[in-house]
Formats: sequence, structure tokens, C-alpha cells
Amino acid sequence: MKRKKRRTTKKKNTKYNQLFLKYSSNHNHLTKKEITKLMKKEFKLSYSNHVIHSLMVIWGEKKGITKITFTKLFKKPYGFFRDITL
Repeated sequence: MKRKKRRTTKKKNTKYNQLFLKYSSNHNHLTKKEITKLMKKEFKLSYSNHVIHSLMVIWGEKKGITKITFTKLFKKPYGFFRDITL
């Protein structure tokens, strides 16, 4: 008897992806301006310009924060948004 292979689907973080796509203009990365808009509208957070700049330096790449690093921002213990649940 042959067993059929089951198709496995990867668990998609749809909440994070939807939030990322809502605020990114080109769907590749979030710029500094877009991440501040996201934090103000979705999470009601406002940080100083220095904190936002350090977020972009630590977590961002050359152009901004990508989808992969955006989902890592919500993971404990070191993520920037570790206390926020979606």
C-alpha cells in the first residue's frame, strides 16, 4: 500500500503581513516615515526621533524594515514590539 504524501502548508503570519502591506508603499520594506505612521495609528505609540532612528539602525537594512524583520519585531524577548499582541 502506498501512502499519499500530505501537503504541508507553512503557517502564515497573516496579521503581520496585512499590517505590513497596509503601510508599506512598495510592499518590499517600511521606511522610517511609514513605521512612525504605523505606530501612531495602529498601536497609539509615539516615540522620540532618537528612538525611531535607533529602531531603524538596529532592525532595518539599507532601505528600511523588510517583511521578515517586521515579524521578528513582535517576538520575545528582544523584539521592539514584544509586548504588543495582534
